Amino acid sequence: MKRKRIAIGVDNFKELIDHQYMYVDKTLLVRDLIDSGSKVVLITRPRRFGKTLNVSMLKYFYEIPKCREYENENKEVSYLFDKLKIFKYEECKKEQGKYPVIFLTLKGAKQITWEETYLNLVEIISNEYKRHRYILEQSILSNTEKEIYQKIMDMKANSIEYSSMIQNLSNYLERYFKQKVMVLIDEYDTPIQAGYINGYYNKIINFMKSMLGKGLKGNNSLKQGVLTGIIKVAKESIFSDFNNPDIYTVITEPISDKFGFTEEEVEELLKTFNLEKNMEEVRRWYNGYKFGLNTTVYNPWSIINYVSKPEMGLRPYWINTSSNEVIKEVMQLDKLEGKKVVEDLLEGRPVEKIIQENVVYETIKTNPESAWSFLLHAGYLKITDKKQEQERITYNLAIPNLEVKTIYQAMLRDYFKDDFKISNKITGIINALVKADYEKFEIMLEELYFVYVSYHDSAIKELTYDVEEEKHENFHHGFILGLLMFGIDYYEIKSNREYGLGRPDIVLIPKDKTKPAYVFEFKWASRKSKKTLEYLLEQAKKQIKEERYVEGIEKVHHVENIIEIPVGFKGKEILMKITSYC
Repeated sequence: MKRKRIAIGVDNFKELIDHQYMYVDKTLLVRDLIDSGSKVVLITRPRRFGKTLNVSMLKYFYEIPKCREYENENKEVSYLFDKLKIFKYEECKKEQGKYPVIFLTLKGAKQITWEETYLNLVEIISNEYKRHRYILEQSILSNTEKEIYQKIMDMKANSIEYSSMIQNLSNYLERYFKQKVMVLIDEYDTPIQAGYINGYYNKIINFMKSMLGKGLKGNNSLKQGVLTGIIKVAKESIFSDFNNPDIYTVITEPISDKFGFTEEEVEELLKTFNLEKNMEEVRRWYNGYKFGLNTTVYNPWSIINYVSKPEMGLRPYWINTSSNEVIKEVMQLDKLEGKKVVEDLLEGRPVEKIIQENVVYETIKTNPESAWSFLLHAGYLKITDKKQEQERITYNLAIPNLEVKTIYQAMLRDYFKDDFKISNKITGIINALVKADYEKFEIMLEELYFVYVSYHDSAIKELTYDVEEEKHENFHHGFILGLLMFGIDYYEIKSNREYGLGRPDIVLIPKDKTKPAYVFEFKWASRKSKKTLEYLLEQAKKQIKEERYVEGIEKVHHVENIIEIPVGFKGKEILMKITSYC
């Protein structure tokens, strides 16, 4: 790969090639689409994984030069592909510049109100009609068709005329060129997601279903339709009106290497910029995605940002490009269980869930299957294993990489900070632990715990005894783990990791090796139980000793000072005993 400049945020294929910016060659996507033989293809990938750039590449590959007459640029663009992979295939090369193209990118149609979003869509449609206004120069349209064409360009048409734009414009283009039409729609689900968030979901669904249905079902002028988005929207099956497209998602094999960067591409890119020595850390931060059966994929947005400014170091880039509030909303489906799931994800334990191919936005906050499916398709989770028992298929899910992991770490802290406004008290508790002021740590924790648990007891009422025990156990563990996440700058936090002969509940390993490590062991009992706090405390102490946790921590982490903290919980009461082993 010849060394080139890095462009951040440039998603126009021609601009990248013309200005000799770095381009990771994904042109073989063309061959995959040709080989598919599908009339309509839907490709879903997380945001910032190259969808817009790939659709732009398809436009410049397929489009007849005449279509760009009013774009103030060189109409002949075959030179863009001269040195790229696709031109090594003669059967594909013959397709270059052969078809008229309708190109719509909807990534900007995400306004707060339906009226604003509709106006944005009208403008997008109007601009595409203007791009092809050369059609009006010949007598291929009737007077009525010319009137509607002009109204659409002037943004004065009605909703039916706008929603018929793909169907009508493709028919006009076929008449003009005597050739079938490629329809490319980028980020088709962006306005749908905006509608879900801002309360006009049904209106945008009805418009999109009408436009896509009329434009892609039974359209005799259509050569192929290609749509990209994050998920396949399933509101009354938005795609059913055109016999369902071929769908390529993160869990299907076709085109698995065409969005995002593969291991080989990242290695070559780092080598080009003399950063190959950092490959292992780059892998830890930005790798982790598995598309299809086993294609390893890196987050391209983060890789490009890192390569462009390596002096800034490895840091979260992708997670800062959009709100991550949806993750917390998913976990809030069951607040107590949600904390336990976040803990499992952070500790690398498999979380087994059913995944839907079709997602109904309206159910993300109420239906766990929809919620987990959205997180997977949106890039916040990856699949590590697939299990099938008769007709039931489940997937083991995990956090993809360190960059995404920082979201989940912050989430455990935010459960407390956002919901209970007690972050100052939590900071005081962590500072007491860091300064080894154990008396203050114990007092402040007991005070905080008393308030917090009394607030939440109603969440577990009216459950059976066994279920209450399990809920209490998850709650107590999640509470302490979330609290200790505020100390992540000082400690590595291990939850249910194997040490000695067993698995202590939580272990804190100091980043400053002159500071002590901590091993927490918890014992829980319901308010209805006859077990006393003193009994629970003794059981926790006994387990630490018999399972040889201290010895195991010493061997693994080579720390000299380990503090035992056995804790007993009963209802909203807490009892602990802190013991130092140097």
